[in-house]
Amino acid sequence: SLYGTRDAAFNWTEEVAKFMKKSGFVRGIYNPCLYYHPTKDMETLVHGDDFASTAGYSELRWFKRQLEDRFKIKTKTIGRGGEAVKEARILNRIIRCTEDGWGYEPDQRHAELIVKELGLEEAKSATTPGDKLKDHERDDVELDKAKATHYRQVGARANYLAQDRPDIMFAVKEICRDMSKPTGSSWIKLKRLGRYLVDKVRCVVYYPWQGEESRIEGYTDSDWGGCARTGLSTSGGMLRIGEHWIKSWSKTQPSVTLSSAEAELVAMSKATAEILGICSMARDLGYTCLLYTSDAADEEDSV
Repeated sequence: SLYGTRDAAFNWTEEVAKFMKKSGFVRGIYNPCLYYHPTKDMETLVHGDDFASTAGYSELRWFKRQLEDRFKIKTKTIGRGGEAVKEARILNRIIRCTEDGWGYEPDQRHAELIVKELGLEEAKSATTPGDKLKDHERDDVELDKAKATHYRQVGARANYLAQDRPDIMFAVKEICRDMSKPTGSSWIKLKRLGRYLVDKVRCVVYYPWQGEESRIEGYTDSDWGGCARTGLSTSGGMLRIGEHWIKSWSKTQPSVTLSSAEAELVAMSKATAEILGICSMARDLGYTCLLYTSDAADEEDSV
């Protein structure tokens, strides 16, 4: 296939699938980009032409030879062994191995660019990424075309960063809700996020060493009628395995709920669906998981 054509990506994916199957891997059902080698206990994620694998050193050396026989590659091994480096980039995320566990750091350049594009390099830092606007701060006048385009550019960058930064998810979600018709109030919320990032461009998630946990825990809560303009609520939550953060979200609920109990039910349903998805992904990687969801306000509501 010619590089850049529509068929190129599809044919590459199929070629990788044939190679992985020939090497003894089982392709994921929930996520076809995941592969598991049952005899070597190796998990691999394929993202375009990037392969990220976890296994013992001998298994990784075997897989490297397999790849070198078929493709032109360059590799790095991250770990605590003599042949491994302590830190490397994977898809522009920094993965770091320490004596206490693993560190995961999103690309800080996005936060730096958000601050720069908003002209806030010398601004005073904010303690929170977002806050409810006071009555005198509300401005419903739509931004002019050039400023609206700038708003969308910075908001899109923040949205990309938020998938790895649970601390800014709610604020970014509120910013993205105004993408179609940003107003003066929207710009205030965007600049608040920028001020928060002034001295918080880095955010490292640590994963301390732990056993092979089998239970996925989900915690969720809702903000009933939190949007003064539409009356819509927000579902927020996070998933973890043992002490490890796996995923989190902040999502506006699709319809107006008539009570806090109904809003909590919608949030719990969202959390359960997310856990079922992670369980399916875990099965693709050779693991079996139990699920447990809890409302953050009252753990007696757990399911």
